[in-house]
Amino acid sequence: MQKKFLNLIAATLLSLLAISSFAQEGEGSDASGSFKRSLYEADLLFNDGSYLRALEVYDSLWDIRPNQIYLQYMTGVCHIYKSDGREKAFDILKELKGEPGFDEVTFYMARAKHLNYNFQEAIDLYNEFLEVDKPSGSRRINTLQFIENCKNGIEIMSRRIGLSLEMLVPPSNDRNSQYSPVLSPDGMKLYYTNRGEDSKGDMMDEKSKKTTLGKHYEDIFVAENIGSDDEIVFSEGTSLSDNINLPGIHEAPLSLSYNNQMLFVYVSGAKANEDIYVSYNQNDTGWTVPIIVKGINTPHWEGHAMLGPDNKTLFFSSDRPGGYGKRDLYMSTMKPDSTYERAVNLGPKINTPFNEDAPFIYTDGKSLYFASEAHGSMGGYDIFYTTYDSASQTWDDQQNLGYPINTTDDDRFYYISVDGEWGYFSSARGSGENLHDIYRIKPGTFERLNSLVLLIGTIYIDDVPSSAIAKIMAEPTGDVLATLVSDSITGEFIYSLLPGREYKISLLADGFPPKIEYVEVPPINQGVMRIEHRFDFYTKGYLAANDTNGNLQDELNKLEVDSSDQMGVCPVEPEREELTPEEIASGCAFRVQVGAYRNPGKFRYEFLRELGEVEIKGYPDGITRYLMGQKFTKRSEAEVLRQKCVLAGQWDAWITVRRE
Repeated sequence: MQKKFLNLIAATLLSLLAISSFAQEGEGSDASGSFKRSLYEADLLFNDGSYLRALEVYDSLWDIRPNQIYLQYMTGVCHIYKSDGREKAFDILKELKGEPGFDEVTFYMARAKHLNYNFQEAIDLYNEFLEVDKPSGSRRINTLQFIENCKNGIEIMSRRIGLSLEMLVPPSNDRNSQYSPVLSPDGMKLYYTNRGEDSKGDMMDEKSKKTTLGKHYEDIFVAENIGSDDEIVFSEGTSLSDNINLPGIHEAPLSLSYNNQMLFVYVSGAKANEDIYVSYNQNDTGWTVPIIVKGINTPHWEGHAMLGPDNKTLFFSSDRPGGYGKRDLYMSTMKPDSTYERAVNLGPKINTPFNEDAPFIYTDGKSLYFASEAHGSMGGYDIFYTTYDSASQTWDDQQNLGYPINTTDDDRFYYISVDGEWGYFSSARGSGENLHDIYRIKPGTFERLNSLVLLIGTIYIDDVPSSAIAKIMAEPTGDVLATLVSDSITGEFIYSLLPGREYKISLLADGFPPKIEYVEVPPINQGVMRIEHRFDFYTKGYLAANDTNGNLQDELNKLEVDSSDQMGVCPVEPEREELTPEEIASGCAFRVQVGAYRNPGKFRYEFLRELGEVEIKGYPDGITRYLMGQKFTKRSEAEVLRQKCVLAGQWDAWITVRRE
């Protein structure tokens, strides 16, 4: 809806502004010939929603005509659709505020702030647009909705949690769009929509006419899981089948039945309605030509479908008349002849005057995930969750999955692995326009996403809150989940952990060797638990001067243990530059240590071997230490090697003095 609204504004403005602006240039201007053709093409691209391609043209023309306000305006507007261009968009547009004929500038300035998460500034600008420019009709309605999105965004971002989210590369890439992920029940195949040069058919405009300025057709691609047993890695995707992907037709995967026998497909084109089809699995050797699903489709848009675990109940989206808004969610039950009964609207707990789309029903048969432009969205489509109460036969209140799953751009097509470990979805956050990528998050189900533990760590150096670097690692694999910097004023860092897991926290404070601590998280079934953990760094001088009541003796003892011969550590002051002849004779040397792990797991150090050999040593404390092979008598010489290790990627390398 937002995109159509903005295109409606743009279509009117482009014709009026361009004519008015360039008419003032006169007959002798360079607004003719190739310049005029380029401008015309840029306007077509903009109206087609290809904002980033339009931006390249507008920006180049603005370089030629730097005083042309229309080109400045369109360049600024297009930058809004560039994920890293929103501040630039605001700066370009604010120079045009108050210019005659450019009444929408304030609106687009608000959009730039909104999409860049500056919600309060966006609210102020939206209100100014309403008060000064007094838009009417759909413009006013949508502007009021954007204000609500911003208010929702303030609340959502206040309770965001640090989940581990990643883009799937491959199959995602920066050349075209990949979206609507569908995972096979065994997790070995990922089906998705591909829209780019490797899709069948030529570029088409919105009327399915061949053009060099439009968009490619949608095709169904499949990627294979080529990872090991404990690691999911997908290959580059390839076209699924010539039975399914046809020239001149849009095809998109909607869902797989839980028995892996039916692939629901969206089909659309010049000679095909926007309908739901189904293809049948031929023993995993191929898929049949899709056939239309009977009893579901109407002359109107039907665009997404998911068959429940009972293999009978189909949830789907449609913009047919009689609903609560534009796109609504419906359900229908399959009859013995494989046709479907009359569809039932899921009701006002789910559907709103805005768009709802992309239903996904989980294996329990009651947990529903869907996308909506309402229900507390912070902008565009957000992903929501609800459950069906069989006792009352109603849907519970929907809940926003929150940030970082949802953003100010479109986020939808949520799909969960059968075991609930992973959630897959597509998002426009990487580009800002209609170029989507596929993301995944762990865990996948809402219940597990919301039975999390927040680690609130506080760093103290000599009892003063301080800044330090914290690296969060999963045990026993040693995989790095996040690298955080604690606040320099409060000393705090926050990260969300999963119940029933153990984590290794490696902390690096200036002037100290890394501090390693372990956090074991108890299992919980629901709710959010807070674990507040204090991480202390002490200097020996501070301990000696402040331990009047013996309260810090344990910390002093730890420092003494770390210096004991059994750990192979020489008792040398940290600031010492050079070892004495006696210390050298006893076997002491400055060494660069690159790791210390209770469970070494998957610690990778091969990339350091180009700097020298890596020694692996075990000690009575149960911690395995990784040391660079070189030995030095001067700290400054060891520091040179430490810096090389840091530049190579081992940021927490440090210097120690060890006895061999």
